[in-house]
Amino acid sequence: MVRKELEDLVDAGCQEIGIDEPSMSCYAYKEDTKRFVDIFNRTVESVVGKCRLSTHLCFGNYKGHPVGYRRITPMLPDFLNFKVDEVHVEMANREFAEIELIAEFARKMDVAVGVIDVKSYYIETPEDVAARIEQCLEYVPADKLAIAPDCGLSQTARWAAKKKLTNMVKGAQLVREKL
Repeated sequence: MVRKELEDLVDAGCQEIGIDEPSMSCYAYKEDTKRFVDIFNRTVESVVGKCRLSTHLCFGNYKGHPVGYRRITPMLPDFLNFKVDEVHVEMANREFAEIELIAEFARKMDVAVGVIDVKSYYIETPEDVAARIEQCLEYVPADKLAIAPDCGLSQTARWAAKKKLTNMVKGAQLVREKL
């Protein structure tokens, strides 16, 4: 069903598709990660190369709380074999734990890093965001790095989401000015 939906999106002209499957990330510590990669890759293989494909390594967001074991280490090295152009990783809500591991992904694909914590009502300042981006640039070249919120903002109040996104853009502008 998912493969058919992906094919229909590409046939309709969709050029970018992001796939979010939190079970892969949440349960990588106790499940067969090679099996997760195999299932994912067989699902997307008919659209690989026909659109820009990404996946979000999510630790879940149930009522504003993570639901899984929040570590990237159990995903590696198997998750490096996803047939995607970009991988998106949550970092902000984990205080950038394991930040060095984004370099592993960057050797094979582009990396989008969550620099905004969607589970917190602390409003990151543009300076906070710029410092986080600069930290990411220690591991990923600028041309392979994208920034984003950790996850979707569906469970974040609109007033906070707007401020967070505005400051994310301002923080990115600060870094661009330096580069």
